Amino acid sequence: MKKQRHFLIQFISVLVVLTAIMTQGFTHAVKMKPLFGYPKEENAVPLQFKTFFDGSFQEYLTEHAKRNTGFREFWIRSYNQWLYSVFHKISNNNIQEGEDRELFLTMYLDEITGKTLRYKFGSVETAQSQARLHAQETAVMVDTLRQHGINFLYVFAPTKTALYPEKMPKYYRDHIADFCLEEYYIELFKEYGIPHIDLYHYFQSLKDTLPYPLYTKTASHWSEYTIPIAADTILKTLSLMTGYDLPSIQLQDENVTTDYSDYDWELEKSLNLLFPWPRPAQPRPYYTLSDTTGKDRPNLLVVGDSYFDQLMFSCFKDAFNSWEFWQYLKNAYSSRYWNIPFSNVKDPTTILENADIVLAVNTAPMMYNFMSDFPNKSIQWLQEKEVLKMIDNIKRNPKWYEEIVRQADVRNITIDSCLRLNAVYFIEAHRNKQQ
Repeated sequence: MKKQRHFLIQFISVLVVLTAIMTQGFTHAVKMKPLFGYPKEENAVPLQFKTFFDGSFQEYLTEHAKRNTGFREFWIRSYNQWLYSVFHKISNNNIQEGEDRELFLTMYLDEITGKTLRYKFGSVETAQSQARLHAQETAVMVDTLRQHGINFLYVFAPTKTALYPEKMPKYYRDHIADFCLEEYYIELFKEYGIPHIDLYHYFQSLKDTLPYPLYTKTASHWSEYTIPIAADTILKTLSLMTGYDLPSIQLQDENVTTDYSDYDWELEKSLNLLFPWPRPAQPRPYYTLSDTTGKDRPNLLVVGDSYFDQLMFSCFKDAFNSWEFWQYLKNAYSSRYWNIPFSNVKDPTTILENADIVLAVNTAPMMYNFMSDFPNKSIQWLQEKEVLKMIDNIKRNPKWYEEIVRQADVRNITIDSCLRLNAVYFIEAHRNKQQ
């Protein structure tokens, strides 16, 4: 009798749990904390003969069931917590834990140990050759932008691995590469006279003199504490370089707190653990621009990686009349729109022409896809605009246009092709004459 009662209790308990899971899956009555880094949307596949027989509908149902399992977030966090607490293993393969619970993104560890270089270029010599080509293209771009009245400044932003290699996991500490591509680019920029800020070495010199770390243990981007230092350095450099009278950063309060911004614990969030880590007090400073009355307010275009994100969310952008941020030339943000595909940006050439300053902000891993080919693309955009203007001028001149028609007939080419050839020739001749 006791044995039957025991089985009955077990059966009822299992039934209650399964019912609760099913009910939560359908109703989501209990609000769960969303998992960080997991896709939030799914594309529904309709039930049709085609989708049924090719298996796509069944795959959708399976994925849909997984996504809507009751208390899914709790089960995943519990599993991740058990894996970490018992085996000291992180389920997220993109994150590695170093000394004293210091978290690092694997992509930065692969870069500093030379794995990325070997995969991308095969050898240091090939990487150096490609870097020199990029520096030459950038120098041409800087000259082209200058001819259009546009200033250019490149910011070498340091990664966490560059500032705190001693905190990396032991394997990576023991395999730091002898060659650093970012340092090589810095030397090339000096050689070619390309305007830049070397925050890479600057922050290395600062890290032991400041009371707080430049990166928190649980982040891969520079900390909120670091942002006003970077912002003020960039604004002052731009003022000296361009002659614009720009405001500087004025610190109001360090605001030392354990209430981190999203960026200061982004890697811990990606672990999706059940229990939060203890957080040492860290500044989350309040700062503003100094007196903006009577200051210049140029137009800014930023091309770079995610290291500009925190500057974008700060008062830094308020120093400018308008601003655009083209992230990896894939996503675009501005004072007029927010996070749209770059392909949806209307007339990037006009935006580039209207910019008074082009600012590039990149870290070491982005050197392997240098500025997303912006130097070549920007030159092409500006040259194409010049060619189109020149073609329009030729068409407006009856005698010149008649000569183009005659040339096209003699060369047996189309009038449009002949127009373009003449426009390009005239532009280059005029440029050579100015030099």
